[in-house]
Amino acid sequence: MAATRTIIKESFAISIRYRVVLLVLEVPTSRKFPNGVKVRFVMIDSEGGFPRLLVDNHEPFGFHMHTQLPEDQNVRVPLEVKDHNEALAIFFKEAERIIANERN
Repeated sequence: MAATRTIIKESFAISIRYRVVLLVLEVPTSRKFPNGVKVRFVMIDSEGGFPRLLVDNHEPFGFHMHTQLPEDQNVRVPLEVKDHNEALAIFFKEAERIIANERN
């Protein structure tokens, strides 16, 4: 079994209220991760201590975004992306939209 290798591991504030945790791991190819990459991008509400937005990838869903957190973690929006970089761009775009809507 091949070792897991960290590609991205970062955590930082994105606004006064939110912080993001970004994780991309190169993992052994498996049924759960057929492309050999495990992704978890999460925007955390620092006031409530809960995830507000999550992008991850695993079978049977592939890359997808959880947009109804924390109320309903079963709501998944499929992402038509080629790799984790495209998924990360979508994650940041959605995070910016959430932050902008809360200012209004």
